[in-house]
Amino acid sequence: MIFNCLLCGEASLKIICINCSKNYLKTKIIKNKNVYSFYDYEVIEHFNKYKYQKRGDLVYKILSRPLIEFSRKFNFNSFVLPIDDVPKYFSHTGILANSMKSRFLKPLFGKLIASSKVKYAGKTLDYRLKNPRNFIYKGKKNIDVILVDDIKTTGLTLKEAKETLKKHGVNVIFNIVLSDKSIR
Repeated sequence: MIFNCLLCGEASLKIICINCSKNYLKTKIIKNKNVYSFYDYEVIEHFNKYKYQKRGDLVYKILSRPLIEFSRKFNFNSFVLPIDDVPKYFSHTGILANSMKSRFLKPLFGKLIASSKVKYAGKTLDYRLKNPRNFIYKGKKNIDVILVDDIKTTGLTLKEAKETLKKHGVNVIFNIVLSDKSIR
């Protein structure tokens, strides 16, 4: 299949061409407290909308590449838990978690789901505070996990997820996001 690159518009075998991937999608591992991120928000802001669209899975598979390399550094057993990985066309957090799959890291799909289907994209802190995600956890108890989401904006989603998991004896070792907008 031939695509037009989402950035430059040139014909490409991938939805983001190799040149744009190299020149535009620059990554660096950033640690902010207990959250690891890989892109400056400005670099991937344009791509965030694709999590709600058909073929957005191709975008997220490209954005997940640094997580593949990052996960190779781990030689301890743990689970990788995507936040609210309920697919419409696909699950963007599921793609991120799956990219981390290794001999030591095992993704757990469909285990941490928001009972409230509110969308936080573009919403204020006040809106987010008034509309919690109300997570339900249906997974194993007393395990260690790496919690995965796409963007950390205010940290409320990660905080609420961690509180829910704690009630089930689940220890969050650390969090992985593509970008941590809060450290601009």
